[in-house]
Formats: sequence, structure tokens, C-alpha cells
Amino acid sequence: MARAPSGFLGKLAAQRPLLTTMVLALGLTALCVVGLRQSAVSGNADLVISFISNALYVVGAPLVLAAITPRRMLNKSLFLVLMLIVAVGLAAAAHQSLTLPFFHAPPPIAMTLAALGLFAFLTALAPFMQGVVRLGLLAPLAGILGAAGGAGYLALEGLLSLPTAAIAVALALTVGGTTGLNIAADFAKYFAKGATGQDAAAAACHGAIAPTVFAVLAVAALFVVETLNANFGAVEWNVLWGGVSVSLLAAAVALVAVTASLALERVSEQVAVDENRRREWFGRAWRPIRRILPATTALAATAIAGVYVVIAAFEAGVNAPMNLILFFVIISIAAALAFVSLRTSLLIVAMLLASAQLADFVYAVFGAATPALSERLAAMTLTAIALSQLTVSWRNAGEVWRNARDIAQNAMADGLHRFLAATGLGAASLIAVAQSFGWEGGFAAAAYFVATGVISVILAPVMMVAMSAKTGGY
Repeated sequence: MARAPSGFLGKLAAQRPLLTTMVLALGLTALCVVGLRQSAVSGNADLVISFISNALYVVGAPLVLAAITPRRMLNKSLFLVLMLIVAVGLAAAAHQSLTLPFFHAPPPIAMTLAALGLFAFLTALAPFMQGVVRLGLLAPLAGILGAAGGAGYLALEGLLSLPTAAIAVALALTVGGTTGLNIAADFAKYFAKGATGQDAAAAACHGAIAPTVFAVLAVAALFVVETLNANFGAVEWNVLWGGVSVSLLAAAVALVAVTASLALERVSEQVAVDENRRREWFGRAWRPIRRILPATTALAATAIAGVYVVIAAFEAGVNAPMNLILFFVIISIAAALAFVSLRTSLLIVAMLLASAQLADFVYAVFGAATPALSERLAAMTLTAIALSQLTVSWRNAGEVWRNARDIAQNAMADGLHRFLAATGLGAASLIAVAQSFGWEGGFAAAAYFVATGVISVILAPVMMVAMSAKTGGY
């Protein structure tokens, strides 16, 4: 293969893996400790410790277990049965139906169910995701470290007790984990094309920068709108900078740590085999969808979806329309700047707007109240971050494939597992932070995020084919 661009950061992390990782890890640990010790609020240390414990249990442990799940069917079945028994035991202990002598305080049932749900999600999609999960094993740990360091900074600035602190930490945990898994996915792609381990790691780091920049800008969009709404039209700059800084720290440590770990790891040809098998598996699974989705059908389906969005807006209404309009405008600008593509920006905003409005309509049909504005913005920000994993693949696929359905298929093959990983991580992160910070709206935000994610992944191939049809064939 032609040598993929690696950039300064990619080369630095791949060629100096131990130095860069240790500097960042020590710096973030020191920031967390100093911030908590200098904080005027005595309960901040317990809050951060609770967050780290819950994040390790709900986000870190399921990914590690999914990564070490055996490949052979018999061993895999025994392993899954063992995990189910452990989960049932922990849930029973939390319900006080069982006493576990080695647990001083068993995890709450909600945390066990969330961890089990993420593990089941990753296991069910193992043919499509297990290779990336194995390579990105350090991603959730890097996200936790970055979010904890960011929480120390918020404590130092006196912001950790604000309601927005929970949102900032949840977003940072997702941004860090998604960035790391994105690097792992690109590493597998480049390695399968013939790059060496170090070159593939450097190129993967460089390729992950644009989605990471968009993720940080999306977090900034949330806090701009949130502070404008809370302060009657005035941006609270310290809250904005604090929220963005937490995600920036988590993204930075994930970029460096995951790249460094992949550069150090002695990978075998099994990585290339897994990547090729993943694409082959996806090609077979995608064939029925490809057959029923020519460009003409996609254009018609997109028009029908637009009609349903308008109907949903009239039936369910639009809560805080000016705030949402401003949010979508900033998201579109962020996507255009990060991906240097107006078409990519349009695709992200169109899918995000449609999924949010249709989710509101579904809530209205079932008589359920939509979450408050802060929780809805948090969920939509995570949906935008997840969608960026798909849309950047669509942008890149447009340069290679000519047929509209080929473009969509290649984009989904390259980006769908990244989207699914971001969705699973985002939902688990919201639940872990909601439990740690006593953020009652976090569970509602997680449900709304899953709803918008499901709708957007249904709309994605349709809109990709429709938007590609202008420049491609049927």
C-alpha cells in the first residue's frame, strides 16, 4: 500500500510510545490529585472515586471481557454462562438476596444491568466488532483517566459541584473511549493493507484527529447553548472552557495511549485476517439491504422521511426551538471545519435533526415526557459524535467508489462498527456518571440517546445513497 500520512502527533506517539504515555498519565494523575486536594468542597474526592469505580465496572470491565472472550464455540459458551452467573450473583447481592463475603458494598443493580447490557451488546456483534475491541482494549481506560483528570480540573476551578459537571464528565468518557476505538479500527484497516505495526499506528492516530476535533467542537456547542439558556443569553465562559477541557484531555490521552500501545504490540497476521473476515461478514449481511436500496428508492425514502419529520414537528412540537436551532447551526459549522466538507456537514445535521424530531414523536406516541433540555442536548451531542464516525467514512468512500450504493456500502463497512461502539460506550457512560454524580436526568439522557441512535442508523444508509446519487450511478 502507499504510505498513509501519519502527521506529527501520530509519529510522536508511535515512535516515542512510553515517553508520551507516561508524561500524559502522570500529568493527568497529578491534575486530578491536586485539583481534589485544593478543592474547597470536601466531598469531591469521594465523587471522583465513585466515578472511577463505576466507570471501570460499567464501561471498562465489559470491553475487557468482550476482548478476552474465547473464539471457539464451546469455550465461548462456557465463558458466557460464567459471566451470566457472576452477573446474577452480583444483582442478587445488591438486592440483598445473597451475601458475598468479598464485597463490602455490591454494585447497584442498575450498574450491573448496564455492564451486562454493554457486554451482551459487544458479544452479539462479535463477528463485526471483536477485532477492534481487542485492539482498542486500552481505549476505555484512557477515557477514564482523561475524564478523571478533567474532573480534577473542574474541582480546582470550583465547577465540579455544578449540574453541568456530570454532563462534561460523561461526554469526556465517551469521547476518550470512542477516539481510542476509532484508532484501533483504522489500525486494523491499515495493517490489513500491508503497513507495519508502527506505521499503521501512526497513520491511525493521524486519521482519528478530524473526528476527535469534531467531537470536542460538538461538546463546545452543547455548553454554548446550555450556558446561553441558563444565563438568559450570556455565555458563561468558565463553564464552557471547563466542559470542553475535560473532553479535550480525555481525547488527548486516548490518542496518545492507544496509538502507543498499538505501536508497541507485536501484532500477528491474525489482525489482518480478522479485518478481512469482518468486511466479508458485513458484505454478506449487507447484500439484502443493497438489493432493495437503489438510488431512486433512497431518494424517495429520504423524501418520505422528511415528510414524517415535518409531521412529527407539528404533532409532538419542538421544545426550545431557538436553542435547538443554534445547536444545529454550531454542529454544522463544527462538522464543516473538522471534515473540510459541506456535504458531510449537511449529512450529519440532517440525520441528527431527523432522528431527534422522530424520537420526540415516538415519545409523544407512547405518552412519555422527553428529557429536559440539558439531557436532550447531551444525548444529541453524543449522537452527533457517533454519527461522525459514519459520515467521515462516507466522505472518504466517495473518493474511491463511483456507484451510489457502493459508496454507502463501503462507508457502512468502514464506519458502522465505530458508530455502534460509540453508541454502546455513550449509553454506558451516561449511566455510570448518572449513578456517580446523583444525576437523575442521566438515565433519561441515556434512553433518549439510544432512541436517536437507533433512528439515525436506520436513516444513515438511505441518506448516504440519496446524497451520493447526484455524483454516482445507480
